[in-house]
Amino acid sequence: MGAVHGVHLKYVAASALSFVGTVCAGSDQDRLVPWRAALLYAAMVNALFASLFVMQWGMTVLGKSDVTGTVPWWSYVAWWPFHGFNWLYTFVHTISSERRGVPVATEVVPGWWVGGRYAHWLPGRRQQWAATIDLTCEFPEGCIDSTSRYLLLRCWDGVPPTAAELEEAAVFAAMAASDHANGTKHIMVHCAHGRGRSTTVMLACLVRAGLYRDWQSAFEAVKRKRPVCRLNSKMREALAAWQSRYGTMPLRSRI
Repeated sequence: MGAVHGVHLKYVAASALSFVGTVCAGSDQDRLVPWRAALLYAAMVNALFASLFVMQWGMTVLGKSDVTGTVPWWSYVAWWPFHGFNWLYTFVHTISSERRGVPVATEVVPGWWVGGRYAHWLPGRRQQWAATIDLTCEFPEGCIDSTSRYLLLRCWDGVPPTAAELEEAAVFAAMAASDHANGTKHIMVHCAHGRGRSTTVMLACLVRAGLYRDWQSAFEAVKRKRPVCRLNSKMREALAAWQSRYGTMPLRSRI
């Protein structure tokens, strides 16, 4: 659930716990005032981001660069409650998933990889990626130094790209994979956990590259290789809209 469905609820919980902390800290002891202020700010920030997730708005508020994939220092200062909670949650989730046999990234079709925020941890993957598509707006890009082409599509966790953005990513990946001047044909598509956002984009990429007829058959193939991949209702709707508008159109007509 935490990686695809009801994602905003974990920020609601973080906000509620922070608010409870301000109450438990009391108001009579002066030495606790800074702590109460910090906890109150954390409650407000996480409540704000929970709201942004629900509204599917504000993906640029964190300031991530679409060229370098970096998150600026001021973002960590201004939004430290969100970043701190998010980094800790994602790190712990990744480690626990690996222990259960879920790798940081999986080659779901030869040359096509779906992964999470720590996809750059893959052992033995030191060569260049032909292209990396990054679906996060909350983390810096770990594969930026090992990719020939980089595309950032800012999405909140659990929120898919639009049909137009899916097509942009699909054409981007298909062109990179078919570039014979490139030394590698491996494509990385990743989000935070390698479950929802990345799967949504990968399905459009596989169809656009001519490997599958539609996103449903691509999804069956991807799930066989990475069973943790999930699509919520918004992701399915975005893929259906993309397929209706672009899915049957030859690649050459989109370039």
